[in-house]
Amino acid sequence: MSKYITTTLSITSNTYTATSNPGPTTSPLAVSVSNLLDVTEVSSKIVDLGTVADPTIHKLLWDASDYFTTNADFGVDGGFLYFRNLLSENSTPDTLHDIVIGTLDGDMDTADLATRWFTLQPGEFAWMPWDFTNDIYADPQEINAGALETILFVRTTTV
Repeated sequence: MSKYITTTLSITSNTYTATSNPGPTTSPLAVSVSNLLDVTEVSSKIVDLGTVADPTIHKLLWDASDYFTTNADFGVDGGFLYFRNLLSENSTPDTLHDIVIGTLDGDMDTADLATRWFTLQPGEFAWMPWDFTNDIYADPQEINAGALETILFVRTTTV
């Protein structure tokens, strides 16, 4: 049985001449989009990257083989991923660490970070579609990076 979630992205800013919280443009910004999504499964986890002693250790967040099936229809089957660096931007400077989200490039022996898709600074979040075609990894930018919240909203019936 399907369940529904409503996603909304709202981006606003003042003009660049505003005296309070000046924005990046000559005109104020007001962008808002919303969508009703049909989801069949929701999985969430909080991953403590603070226990990773070596910042080059790749932490598997989502294993594509747990969701991808041989009869999957790309672009139809898949889901949406939410990520949030749980460190507050108000944390003490020695605990402000970024978290890298990405996939491995096939070389599991490398000491490099996962193939970087994006970086979350303290307090930042991201929302993205996922077609179950790559495993999703997190790498702490530094030792004791803190916690990452991640939620998978599955939009497929083949799982």
